[in-house]
Amino acid sequence: MLLMNESINVTIPSYQQESSNVQYVIDIKTRNKQQWQIPKRYSQFEDLHKKLIPLFQELPELPKKAFITFLVGKSKEQLEDRRAGLEKYLQQLIVRREIYHSQLLRDFLQLEQCEEILPPNLLHSFKTIMGIRDVAQSDQGVMFLLQADMSVLNRVDAYVNNMKMPWDSEQGELKTIPVGQVECYIKQEEGEFCYKKLWTKEYSTQAICMFYEPITCTLLVGLDSGNINFIKVSERDSFQKYEQSIEIEIHMARIMGLFYRNGQIHSVSKDTHYKVIDMDQGGLKSDFSIGKHELTSLTYNEQRQISVVGNRNGQLYILNIKPAQPIVMLTIETSTSFIRGLVLDYQKNYLISVSYDDGVICVLDVGKCLQENVGKIKTKIQAKIKTREVQWSSKRGELFVGNDDGTVTIYNALDLQPQCNMFSYLPVVLKAHDKAITKLIWQESTQILVTGGKDELIKWWHFPKKWKAGDQDEQVKSKQLIEAKMDNILKLQNQNQKVDSDEEDETGLGNWHK
Repeated sequence: MLLMNESINVTIPSYQQESSNVQYVIDIKTRNKQQWQIPKRYSQFEDLHKKLIPLFQELPELPKKAFITFLVGKSKEQLEDRRAGLEKYLQQLIVRREIYHSQLLRDFLQLEQCEEILPPNLLHSFKTIMGIRDVAQSDQGVMFLLQADMSVLNRVDAYVNNMKMPWDSEQGELKTIPVGQVECYIKQEEGEFCYKKLWTKEYSTQAICMFYEPITCTLLVGLDSGNINFIKVSERDSFQKYEQSIEIEIHMARIMGLFYRNGQIHSVSKDTHYKVIDMDQGGLKSDFSIGKHELTSLTYNEQRQISVVGNRNGQLYILNIKPAQPIVMLTIETSTSFIRGLVLDYQKNYLISVSYDDGVICVLDVGKCLQENVGKIKTKIQAKIKTREVQWSSKRGELFVGNDDGTVTIYNALDLQPQCNMFSYLPVVLKAHDKAITKLIWQESTQILVTGGKDELIKWWHFPKKWKAGDQDEQVKSKQLIEAKMDNILKLQNQNQKVDSDEEDETGLGNWHK
């Protein structure tokens, strides 16, 4: 009985004959209901077979030529026999997994066009009041959503309404219209994505960025006014309230990035300044200007004790944050503009930046840059313009890029070794939102991508371990093969227990290696 390939079905239902030219019509059907036909001459089958011989052993037999037919032609019976023989030949090839996945057979059957991509699975989503600016999640089960009114007209109306006029004091306090807010949610026992909203803090100015430090339960919110809202939440009260809220006047323009470490707030702003505030001892510990252009992004890595700043002119600055006064160690020219997103992978030494205006993604080896004191870019990727967010999966070797049209584009690193300098575009574009993507969070342990957008939605997407269905099948087959081999090893080990221990090799597998 002929074995079947669960991914595709290949038959040769007919042949086409024009004079002495005969073409056999190969019919291919996939399990995702794609179907196409390819006409092939016998000589093309011969050519494929000759190329497979040096690569694979015990190949099925190809129907042989009948040389007398060169003189008298082929009868219908002979053509039918050859059709059936070629069909059996192909079916025997595709059930051999190593041959099925070979480029020779895939080109012959034009299988690249039928790759069944397994899409990310939408696990959960919910609607928010305003557009998503930032998301912070913690193992404590708490989640913070930073939101802002994305409508320019609504914000103008709110600013006008919120303006305090001289006569307002006589009429009493007027209710302000919020244009930004942070919401606190706690995970419920009912389900993985069941959250209960605990409290909301509103702002009369746009909320731009956020940072949550779970050890001290400190939440920072950067505002369009240049202020930072320092909030202490109460874990002992199950985050039902916040204990302290201080609005710190620190910058002269919009806060573009911030983080909290060792009791200190690090922040950058459009006013070009990098500032450090010590919340434990009080006072401004560091204040210096970086370059002449607006600072537009900030990230840091505690293990490396470095922070990275991007600006509107496409420069990257790597700072040493170990000393009390951060020091700029290296300036890198990316030849882009308006660096919007930054990602640091300290294990692979990757620094990834994305430019909003031209959609260029730059990948650098941070360790090598600092050792050689040269900001050399490893590779560049041309993504969509107005790219807002980028995330990186070290385990998968994939980049997730959030775009202005609501899509997420996935790129794959061809080689995850440090010498890697090539990324390839996967045929995966996820239509995640109806409006611009404003936030991406990759959760490596669960293989979940969290997306937030201007459409006032936050979503959780579970990614398949392998993108292609065939890869999934291959993974299962490989697992089964490994389990079978391990069973054989255990059997041999039991048999070898009867053999004198001096005859066993140091692996304890006896004569298995022979």
